[in-house]
Amino acid sequence: MRASIHNYIASCTQCARHNILRTKSPGHLKSIKLPSDVFQVLHMDFWGPVRTASTRGNRYVIILTDNLSKYVIADALPDCTAKSAAQFFIERFILHHGAPERLITDNGTHFNNHLLRAITSSMNIAHAFSVSYHPQTNGQVERVNATFTAQLAKYCDPDQSDWDLYLPSIVYAYNTSIHSIAKFTPYELAFARSPKSPFDSTSPILILPPAHIFYPYLQRTRRLITAKARTNILHHQSYWAQRYNQNRRDPVYRVGDLVYVQVSTDRTKLDARRLGPFIVIQTSGQQHYLVKDNLTGRTDWYHVNQLYPVIERHHYY
Repeated sequence: MRASIHNYIASCTQCARHNILRTKSPGHLKSIKLPSDVFQVLHMDFWGPVRTASTRGNRYVIILTDNLSKYVIADALPDCTAKSAAQFFIERFILHHGAPERLITDNGTHFNNHLLRAITSSMNIAHAFSVSYHPQTNGQVERVNATFTAQLAKYCDPDQSDWDLYLPSIVYAYNTSIHSIAKFTPYELAFARSPKSPFDSTSPILILPPAHIFYPYLQRTRRLITAKARTNILHHQSYWAQRYNQNRRDPVYRVGDLVYVQVSTDRTKLDARRLGPFIVIQTSGQQHYLVKDNLTGRTDWYHVNQLYPVIERHHYY
């Protein structure tokens, strides 16, 4: 009797669509695999728009950050178009540091388009997209956004017309400050040397070691600090994954499973919190699922914490 009642309630369609879930959202914390060297995996995102354009006409910031070193490159822009994103990616990164192995962005049209797809495919760059309404997938660049937003707000004029003038200085300060997780400055991890501050004293004697001595020293230094930074980051990821995953379900769906999808936007008080049932038609990795609405034919990708399983109702005779 108890099992029958429990199944009857759990399989109620209206309950599944409208009930508030008092438990932790499903899905364990799974970090992006840490690269072995700098500038292999990049995160890119747009920030903005601001309410009014700056005196230079800028309303957005495009930010690129390296997954391992945390090094940041950013520019203020008047728009967030595909052309602007592609131009920034080529001129500010590829022509300086070469092509990365992987680029991670959101699924907006400024990144998911034919132009950027042509660039990444021609350079053998794997381009991964975060699912809609799940910014945690691209969380590293989102964290950078939050950091420099507060700094820009503190320094700009009350009418917020000159915020873009301070952007280069704030990015420089970020890149030359010790990162709380890696325990090195992003600049030091990216270039295997400490940056020279404009306020450092100048040595009267300049010593240039022979190239055959300096180059092996530079390579050895890079390997040592990269290995130490990776250890620090992996330790931090393990600690927070253990805390986050405690008492949290980690469901796995298969192709053909029926699910409800969380409503993430444009929902009023009496609207359903979840829509469906929809069907899983494809999986990607351990936590991303392509879901199809059989009524409309529409498909979209979702993270596991945006899905809720459809419970089959048992019939007892």
